[in-house]
Order: sequence, then C-alpha cells, then structure tokens
Amino acid sequence: IMTRYKRMDGYKVLYQPGLDHAGIATQNVVEKQLLAQGIKKEELGREKFIEKVWEWKEQSGGKILDQMRTLGITPAWSRLRFTMDEGLVNAVKKAFV
Repeated sequence: IMTRYKRMDGYKVLYQPGLDHAGIATQNVVEKQLLAQGIKKEELGREKFIEKVWEWKEQSGGKILDQMRTLGITPAWSRLRFTMDEGLVNAVKKAFV
C-alpha cells in the first residue's frame, strides 16, 4: 500500500518482489506435506528437505505471484527473487561464512 501511495505521490519507488524459502509458513506447508506421507523433516536431513522446498516453490510459487497480481500489487516483476537463487545464496555465504 505504501509503495503504491508513494508512487502516486510522484516518488520513484522500488518494490522488490520475492519468495522466501525459509519462511515459517513455507516450512510448515512442506513439513505437513511430508507428514502426510509419513515422513518427518528430521528423517529427511537438511539437503533433502531443501530439495522438497524447491519442489514446493516450483508448484506453488506461481500461485502466490498470481495472488499478488490479483490483489493489484505492482512490484518490479522483472526483479523477482527467491531466497535460494544462486546469487543471493552466494552473497549470504560471502557475508557470513
């Protein structure tokens, strides 16, 4: 709402769109999917769990973006990012590892 308001007020505003792999909601959804299959996250291990998150992103990411469009959200779609994109992962590793 604020970005749209400021844009209408004449400001140049960047609304960076993105999807978060590690959000609590994402983690909960993936964990529930696994539990429905009788699998606990801990049994899977970190790497396999991340693979499942990528699968979820491929299945659900488009739905989330469609919901944003339906709501009239107007971010810079060409700048769409996902927290597991290679460039973002490398930046985090460089900064913190």
